[in-house]
Amino acid sequence: MEISKKLFFIGSGNMASAIISGLLESNLVKSENIVCNDAVKEKVANLQRKYGISIAEDKGEAIIGADIIFLSVKPQNMPKVLDEIRHFIRSKAIIVSIAAGITTRFIEESIQKNIAVIRAMPNTPALVRSGATALCKGRFVSDDQLQKAKSLFASIGKAEILDEKNFDIITALSGSGPAYIFYFCELMQKAAEKLGLDKNISKTFAVQTVYGAGKMLDITNDPAETLKEKVKSPNGTTEAALKYFESQKLQDIIYEAMNQAMEKSKALSK
Repeated sequence: MEISKKLFFIGSGNMASAIISGLLESNLVKSENIVCNDAVKEKVANLQRKYGISIAEDKGEAIIGADIIFLSVKPQNMPKVLDEIRHFIRSKAIIVSIAAGITTRFIEESIQKNIAVIRAMPNTPALVRSGATALCKGRFVSDDQLQKAKSLFASIGKAEILDEKNFDIITALSGSGPAYIFYFCELMQKAAEKLGLDKNISKTFAVQTVYGAGKMLDITNDPAETLKEKVKSPNGTTEAALKYFESQKLQDIIYEAMNQAMEKSKALSK
């Protein structure tokens, strides 16, 4: 089932590439119905070679025929882009923004039209179709339009509709969250090497452990706390490690780290 007659991407970075890949693999959009524009010509040319999509040199001309417009540019470039495109956007079009910190109201007021604006916060595992995307709607979005956007992001992982007031927390949780997991995996590898294990073996087992634990959380649907207790045995090795985490107040460290990320997200919002 196709979900869009013409989908236009402004910006063609990793997240745009992930979304395009998911849409094509899910048969939600045909490659000939996807158009991209990017100031960096090499990036958009790579997408054309990889996926068979079209390139638009002129944003305005491409926007006129688009029913869904993806804004996948850097937040600092958003005001300029919105000023460039606002005269060309049709009233029935849907704008989907994945720019961090840019609110639906900011886009609505910049466009100066009663246009459907949907904000999305995907994360980098979307690159392997295992993303987590939060969605919220602006003032002029219908339920049908919101569900259409959710279907788009469901092609690259899991997607949930939330209130926009929660987006700073989501940014700290799933937006930045993959980096926390990568960091923990990195530290596990380095610790194993320091303890005497071969570098390649350390990497293999650390990566597989993170992958397997995540899969268990997803497939069993058991709470993380329950699965943690199933690994632990009285006076065993796992309990020794967990007790040390507790003594070092790891819970407080994680809370404060996420709080810092949330506050930074709030500071970036406009």
